[in-house]
Amino acid sequence: MEFVALALLTVFVFVLVSRFARRRKSGKPARVESSIEKWAKLEVTSLMATELELEQADVATTLGGSPDPDVVTRLEKAVRKIEIAYERAPGAPGSVDARVEIHLEGGAVRRSSKRFAWDALAADLTAEFEQSGAAHVYRSWSFPWHS
Repeated sequence: MEFVALALLTVFVFVLVSRFARRRKSGKPARVESSIEKWAKLEVTSLMATELELEQADVATTLGGSPDPDVVTRLEKAVRKIEIAYERAPGAPGSVDARVEIHLEGGAVRRSSKRFAWDALAADLTAEFEQSGAAHVYRSWSFPWHS
């Protein structure tokens, strides 16, 4: 029984990795990450390496587009969802606070935040803040093999 479960898990990871590899070869131009997105990826890397007791370099390589099947499996089992919260910085016009929120399967949440200049926001976020007048905007963050 354990062998069947292990075989199914191996096939699942293989399909995820091969699917991701095919998309990278599709010829679509790579999208440029904003400074906030780069920071968010580094924070997810750091927080998850600590949480799962993995080498930060292994998590970074997996999130950078060369997925290690063992790391992918551990991340998938541990993480329920990841969001980036953007908040108008109180008392600091022209600034935005970005917060990475990693919701773990057990119910715990790991967070990290940093203040950025307003112009570091992507155009769609700036537009949403202006149109809605909201103080917060949330965006889901997906692992690269889910893209």
